[in-house]
Parts: sequence; structure tokens; C-alpha cells
Amino acid sequence: MKPIFSVSSCKQLVQRATLAFLVATGMSIPAHATGNLPQPETKPLTQIFAPDVLSQTAAQARASGPIAPAPISYDPLSGYQGASLTPTFNTSVLPYAPNANSQLQAPDTTKQATLYLVAKLAKGMPNLTKGLTWHVYEAKENTDGSLNLIQTVQDSDCELRLEPGRYLVHTAYGNVTTVTRYDLTPGVTTGTILLNAGGIRLDAAFAKDLKVPRSQLRFDIYDMTYDSEGNRKKIASNIKAGALIPVAAGTYHIVSRYGEINAKVRADIHVGAGKLTEAMLYMKAGSVTLKLVDEHTDSSLANTAWTVLTSSGDKIASGNGAYLDLTLASGRYQVIAQNSGHTFKDNFDVLTGDFEKPIAIKAIQTTQTN
Repeated sequence: MKPIFSVSSCKQLVQRATLAFLVATGMSIPAHATGNLPQPETKPLTQIFAPDVLSQTAAQARASGPIAPAPISYDPLSGYQGASLTPTFNTSVLPYAPNANSQLQAPDTTKQATLYLVAKLAKGMPNLTKGLTWHVYEAKENTDGSLNLIQTVQDSDCELRLEPGRYLVHTAYGNVTTVTRYDLTPGVTTGTILLNAGGIRLDAAFAKDLKVPRSQLRFDIYDMTYDSEGNRKKIASNIKAGALIPVAAGTYHIVSRYGEINAKVRADIHVGAGKLTEAMLYMKAGSVTLKLVDEHTDSSLANTAWTVLTSSGDKIASGNGAYLDLTLASGRYQVIAQNSGHTFKDNFDVLTGDFEKPIAIKAIQTTQTN
């Protein structure tokens, strides 16, 4: 009996990443990505964070790991410290007055202070009504340098009745945060928080009309800077294709992952304040199924131990069973199969554009154990 390998390959491709950007009406946004890319397409968009999208945005932002707002401490040298907290006191606040139909109740101006805040992605954008989290702290530090959390407000404008005094307001929209300080006196204090943020929506394909299966597709978003150990700060991870992720305006490094082994594509993407950036990354990859078969009966042999190596000899995958399903970057690989004391090995290719045709590879017996 001379076993052979049968490899079914499917869904492979890419050599570049390309970006398609949607921007607000009458405006355009520059695109930046690694590689030799075509000119991105820009289209008008009247409202990028519509109310029916915001509830999804909030859930997606929380799923990707929202920044924890507490505890906050104070250091005389570096200022207020907390989980990913960067204070920017009073730098993003515009005057705001509730309209005539506002539900804001008239406070007792002789004793209480009322704080009423709304948030926008950028100047000129509509108020955000979903996905927001407000944390209000007393500005006075405790003996250990921490701050007392007074109140938390979710998914709405921030409207609070407080004693006159100094407060810090931490505003979070997904991974976008800012801190403002208020000295409240009896009466109503209003303000608009400008988050200076936009959104990213990501997807990937093998070719123009052939999308990558979303069940195995995930994205990671990184900051462009490196830490002292040469690593980028991860902004969000395990993002599903099509998810809308709010981020601060700036440039980000994107990693698209197809499967869990070596099929990846990278790109640098710029996000403008108040803009939605949509990016399609093209991948060179595919899925294969390996099986060790009896050449006479064509039946798969169970209890097979598998080892898969790159062309340079690095081990990238292993498993046990009659079949081994793999998602790999396109290229040549070596497979070693052990069954019933026999060891077999051969090479196989993950080919660009060969999605359905099975590939039969004859195995060469290298070791036999009696």
C-alpha cells in the first residue's frame, strides 16, 4: 500500500492593500497605506454616524475593549493618571445651550449647580446620542492621589445636579476619550465636548468580486508609534469585518488576519475628524484540506499525525486525525504525516487563483517502524 496526499485548495490571493474612503458631503480625505496603491475613491456622505448605526457602534466598541475610566490618580510631575487617560483640560469645549424643547429642569440656583454636556465627533457634526459614557469625578485628590467617582451616565447627554465645586469629566466613545475640568457655581453650566474622532470600517477580499469568508477574518488596529521594546500600542483587536469602530483622528496601522496561522496583510490608514474611512484589503491566501489516503481504496487513513513546515523548514501547523484543514498564505509548504509506524512527506502548493481543483501529491516514504 502506497499512501498519497490529496490537497483541496480554495480561496487564495492578494498583493496589495487598497483603501476606499467615504467622507462628509463636499469634503475629501487623504488616504495613506503601505504599498503601491491606486488613487482611493471618495464619495459624498451626508451623515456618517446615523442613529440606527450608533447602537451597533457602542456594542462593537465595548466588544473591542473600551478604555476603563477608573481609578484616576494625580502625580505632581505628570498630572492626572488613569487607564489610557490623557487630560486635555478645556481644550475641546464649545458653548452649548439646550433648545427650547429641552427636558432640562430649572435648578435651585441658590444651592445647586447643574452641568449639561453633549458630545460631537467634530465641529459641525450632529450630537452623539449613543455609545457615550460619562464619568464625573471630584477634582480634589484623596490622600493616596486617587479621585472620587461621583456619577456615571451611559448612552445619552450628560445632565447632572451637583454641589458647587471643581469636577473632572471623563468622556468615552469606544476607544476615544477626553477629560475636561469644570468649576461649577450655582446655576446651569453647559458645554459641548469635541472628541476630534472619526470611524473605521474594514473588510478584505481575494479579488475584486471574491470576498474573504468573514467567519475567519479579523482585524487589529495599532497606533503608529513604538514603545521602548519596539512594539506598537494596540488600539482595538479581533474586529469583525464591517464593524464600525470609532477612533481618534490620526493614522493607524491595520493588520488583517485570515485564519490563525500566517495569512496577513498590513496597511496604514488615515482617519479624519468627523469622517468614516472604509478600507478593503486584498489578501493572498487560501484554504486547504490534507488527507492521507490508501492508493488502492482511496479511503482516508484515520489517526494520522500531521506536521506542516514552510519552504524554509519552520513549523507552522500540526494536528491529528484523518483530515487537516488549514488556512495559509499562498506559497509552497512541506507536510509530514505519520500513520501506523510509517512516516511520509511531500510538498504542496497553495496556488493563486486555484480555488476548486483538487491537487494530488504522491508521498515518499522516509521512515518505517516495524
